[in-house]
Amino acid sequence: MTTANNLVPTDQQLAAGLDPRDPEAGLRLVEGVARCAVEIVRDSRPVSTLSRVVAPEVSAYLARRAALTRRIRGLTGRAPKVRLAIAGVRTCVVTEKVVEASAVVREPDRARFLAMRWELRHTGWRVTVLEIG
Repeated sequence: MTTANNLVPTDQQLAAGLDPRDPEAGLRLVEGVARCAVEIVRDSRPVSTLSRVVAPEVSAYLARRAALTRRIRGLTGRAPKVRLAIAGVRTCVVTEKVVEASAVVREPDRARFLAMRWELRHTGWRVTVLEIG
């Protein structure tokens, strides 16, 4: 079983992960970010988990979604953990410095579609756009 810390890409994985010559590594990165993002939106994981991987705008978006979840639930505590299944991960290399990806995250009661844009910046690969449906 994968531990929670193994889901978040390391700096070394970010540096080499979205290499078009190694699509499997890129798929693992997309899976990890997709899983963490949904857990953040469900308010079962802190937003800071992905702070090294996503742009500040994406962190703010995830924080807003988590706050909305908390408000709707009417609780201040964390949501119960659920088993998430990642399916249908796809990547598309737009340029050498831009990769777009999508994934389906299946929860027990619903499925969510995620679309993300990765850009190579001076600090490494970062998710600059993330949409969760």
